[in-house]
Amino acid sequence: MEKGREIILSGGWTGQRQPRACVIGLGLIGGSWAGALAGQGWSVCAVECHEESLKEAKVREWIKEGWQEIPESLDVDLVILATPVSLLAESFARAVGCVSAGSLITDVGSVKIDICRAANQMNSVYFIGGHPMTGSEQQGFQAAKPNLFQGYPYVITPPPSCPQEMVEKFSQLVQRLGARIVSREAEDHDDEVALISHLPHVLSLALALTAAEGNLRGKPLEIAGRSFREITRLVDSSPEMWRDILFSNASAILRSLDIWEEKVKEIREIIAGADGEEMLKVFARAQGARSQMLNRRESDANK
Repeated sequence: MEKGREIILSGGWTGQRQPRACVIGLGLIGGSWAGALAGQGWSVCAVECHEESLKEAKVREWIKEGWQEIPESLDVDLVILATPVSLLAESFARAVGCVSAGSLITDVGSVKIDICRAANQMNSVYFIGGHPMTGSEQQGFQAAKPNLFQGYPYVITPPPSCPQEMVEKFSQLVQRLGARIVSREAEDHDDEVALISHLPHVLSLALALTAAEGNLRGKPLEIAGRSFREITRLVDSSPEMWRDILFSNASAILRSLDIWEEKVKEIREIIAGADGEEMLKVFARAQGARSQMLNRRESDANK
């Protein structure tokens, strides 16, 4: 790789210049990155097609300047790609063309294989794939908050070509934002998020449609309580964004659906056979899995 100027991913030491970042896409995640970096003393600029989001980001003092198109050159240490998954490859290629050699580019997409493959073809910049395992069904910059990442896993998918020193610098930056770093291969990441993120969105859609269109007697949605509202709240996420995610990670999601169908078949057979002991065992297995997840998060929060 061509050696560029030294990049800085932290600040606060006497005599060290202020680190600089550009966030491309000021939605929920990109806006939260901008606010978090500004709170850490970074000089932040942004690219966002919606002018009102740029204005609001300036009012909040999260960014110093912004554009609706990626400029010809960016004098920054770090670029955060927070565009929709369908635009990541294009945004990455454009970002590579406007930053100095040796700059670091990361993304926040929930599908990693395609962007990591595109990044492997570039040798003028460093790239570390990233995916914050947090979010909200709320959409856009108005929902962004600087503490969005606190207490949640942040998956990184660094390619073998990225120096360990760069990976460590970026990991330390993310940890200063309150997140817990988890490193994965791109393929493993996509398989795992298919199970714990993408599949739940599919099931949320299916449950809402089952209640609304299931042709059962009565009007079940009229008596739906808190549990049903909670389990279907993901339906309120951006349809366009989730359409792109589901199609981008289709093979892994289809494998996850196969697993889910096997589990549903298992439970269906237990119910049909009125096997009380087996039903209790299924509950115990599921509760154990959830407890393990919650205990891990509590342990991380206490560190």
